[in-house]
Amino acid sequence: MSETRVRQRSNPEWLSQLRADGKPEQAEAIEDLRQYLLRAVLYFFSQNPGDLRSLARAEIEQVAQDLAQDALLTILKNLDEFRGESKFTTWAYRFAINMSLVEARRQRWKNLSLDRIVENSELPDFQFEDKAAPDPDRSAQQQEIWETVREVIQTELTERQRAILTAIVFDDVPVDVITKEFRMNRNAVYKMVHDARAKLKRRLEDRGFDVAEILNLFGNAPAPRMA
Repeated sequence: MSETRVRQRSNPEWLSQLRADGKPEQAEAIEDLRQYLLRAVLYFFSQNPGDLRSLARAEIEQVAQDLAQDALLTILKNLDEFRGESKFTTWAYRFAINMSLVEARRQRWKNLSLDRIVENSELPDFQFEDKAAPDPDRSAQQQEIWETVREVIQTELTERQRAILTAIVFDDVPVDVITKEFRMNRNAVYKMVHDARAKLKRRLEDRGFDVAEILNLFGNAPAPRMA
């Protein structure tokens, strides 16, 4: 893909030209912004290829074109939100990268099957050790809470609740993938996750754990290791 040079503009120039309805400078500014966003998306994908390795180069470029266009439309609708606290292109860049992150996640999970979601619903057996500043009591409390979380999820949630909760919360599977595989609407998925979390919270409280205490224990905790 040949690279098109984007003309430099100040923040006021970007805003005034993008708002110049029907004038040649608006069309030029829109195309320059689209090219800038396209380069940002392609660069992001080149640095983070993992989730798109199954796609051919032409497919990646098409995905990038679509994302750049979507980001452009979103930016044009939100020009009034720009506060001038950074360069306009820096502000616009965030839209492109956020959309790229969402697309990368979608690509990662797009071929995920219902069977695989259910099979992966068992939580790992983490072991907590505070190596930076050894604190056996803290590590023991973290371990006890994690074991309780695992027990409640494995024994007190339905198979469907367990699969959906672990997929969304622990495996970062997009909600759209869950709705497709489980044939549920988004509200039903959100309610199921909410109900599962509420049950988990109640069981932890029944066993004497306080939510504030849990957040304090895990707030600055080092990453656990697999058993």
